[in-house]
Amino acid sequence: MSSQGAASATQLDEFFATVRSEPREEMISRERNMFDRLTYPVSNSIVLFGAGYLGRFIAEGLRQAGISIKAFADNNPNLWGKEVAGFPVLKPADAARQYGQNSSFVVTVYNGSAARKQLRDLGCAIVVPFVPLCWKYGEVFIPQSQLDYPHLIRNSEEEIRRCFALFSDEASREEFVSQLKFRYWLEMEGMPAPKPPAQTYFLVPARADEVFADCGALDGDSIRAFLAHSHNQFAHVIGFEPDPNSNKLLSSYLAELPDPMRSRTTAFPYALGNANTWAEYDATSSAASKITIVGTTKVECRRLDDVPWPKKPTYIKMDIEGAEPEALEGGRHLLASQLRSSQSAYTTAASTCGRFLR
Repeated sequence: MSSQGAASATQLDEFFATVRSEPREEMISRERNMFDRLTYPVSNSIVLFGAGYLGRFIAEGLRQAGISIKAFADNNPNLWGKEVAGFPVLKPADAARQYGQNSSFVVTVYNGSAARKQLRDLGCAIVVPFVPLCWKYGEVFIPQSQLDYPHLIRNSEEEIRRCFALFSDEASREEFVSQLKFRYWLEMEGMPAPKPPAQTYFLVPARADEVFADCGALDGDSIRAFLAHSHNQFAHVIGFEPDPNSNKLLSSYLAELPDPMRSRTTAFPYALGNANTWAEYDATSSAASKITIVGTTKVECRRLDDVPWPKKPTYIKMDIEGAEPEALEGGRHLLASQLRSSQSAYTTAASTCGRFLR
C-alpha cells in the first residue's frame, strides 16, 4: 500500500477507534436529539434551502410527520415567486431577511458546504444540514434517504472495512472516510468540495477502449459528460433509462450523434435489479424517477448479468435512486468476470457507499 493509501487506512482506523469509545447510550441519544440541540429554540420553524428533489422529499416527509415548513430558499431565479410542494420559493437574501433570526435553515443539498456558508454570510443564525433532521424523524426518512442511523454504522465495521478495501485510488478512499465521519459525527467541514456536475462520475482517466454503461441515463446528460471526459475516444456507450419520456430523449440524443460515434451507442429501456421481472415505476420524466411499491407505470427490470450487452462494460456509472444494491446483486457474475479479465475494470455506484451506509 502506498503512503497515501496508508494515510486513509489510518484515518479509517482512527474513526472506528473513536466510534468504539463513545458509549452506546450517548450515541443513541445524540442521533435522536442532535437536530433539536443544533436548532434550539426554533426547531419547529424550518426553512429548506434547496427546492430540488431532496428538498421536496424532505418537505413531504415533514408533512407526514405533522410539520409544515415556512418556505423554500433556492438559488435558481426561475423558481423565485413560485411554489414547490405547496410552499413558496424565496430568493435566499429575502428568506434570510424574513426568517434568518427566527427559523432553522436546513440545507437540503447533498454536499451543502457552499450553501451553508452562503446562508451564514447572509446573516442566518441557525444553519444545519438535512442529516440530523432525518435522524430525528427516522421512521419517515431513513428508509428512503440513503442514510442510516449512526448506531447501525457502528454495528457494521467489518462490512464497511471490506467496502473500503474495494477502492484502489486514494481520492475514493478519502471520500469514503469523509462520508463516514459526516454520517456518524455530522463532521461537515471535512467533506471534499463539490465537483463540477460534469465531473461527478469521472474520477479516473478514460481509456480508448472504454465501454461506458450509464445506469440511470436520463436524457443523456451523463453520457454527454463522458464524451467530454473521454474526448470522444471510446469503444461503446450503453445507456439504461426505464422512464419512457426520458428514454425517448436519450434515444433521440444518441441518434443525433455523428458517425462513427452513433454506431457505437445503445439505449436500453430497462430498470436494473436482482431479478428479471416487471416492476412498478414512478415515472416523473426527471432524475427522481424510480422503482417503487406503487408506481405510475410498469417497466421491464433486468439483471445486469442478463443484459444483451453489445460489448461488456469496463466502466459502470450507477445512479438509480436507491436501487443500486439490488442492481449490483443482479450483476454479480458480470462484475466478477470483468474483474478477472481486466484489473482496470471499475464501477462507480453513485448515491451509495455500499449498502452499509444506506
